[in-house]
Amino acid sequence: MLTQSFREALMSHDAHIWRTSNVQPLLTNLHQNGHKRFFLLGDSGYPLRPWLLTPFLNVNPGSPEERFNSRHNSVRSLIERCNGVLKMRFRCLFKHRALHYAPLKATKIVNACVVLHNICRHFNVEDFVDEDNAAGLDFGIYNDLVYNQNPDEPLRVDRDLLNGRRFRQNIVETR
Repeated sequence: MLTQSFREALMSHDAHIWRTSNVQPLLTNLHQNGHKRFFLLGDSGYPLRPWLLTPFLNVNPGSPEERFNSRHNSVRSLIERCNGVLKMRFRCLFKHRALHYAPLKATKIVNACVVLHNICRHFNVEDFVDEDNAAGLDFGIYNDLVYNQNPDEPLRVDRDLLNGRRFRQNIVETR
């Protein structure tokens, strides 16, 4: 029988998984110890941090911030397409087919899928495409950034958010 916390973990939103992952403290520690070249790219649903860069909201067309968002989206879409290819090749990773295992075992399964995919690529094994079932399915590939900002909610600015904004702005100004 599954425990309540394990059941919740199976159905968790990305932000919850991020908050409870080991990656967040690792990146925080790296950044605090001077390793500032390590960061992740997240969508607007994640909190901006110096080690977790998110897109700008409400940018002007042609502005440096819009160019940052465009490049940010381009890199994120590359990763989303990679995830989509893995989901097509290994149906156990598909959207509604949850890996009903403890997180450590699920991680090993995902890693094994990536290794097997790389072996297939090395030996030119074609990607599997189930054309009968692939049309119209959402594999997490988004062409447009979607911003979900509530203007009535008060803006909470903390030190990490402020440092993330400075770091992101520095990238915009130096490119």
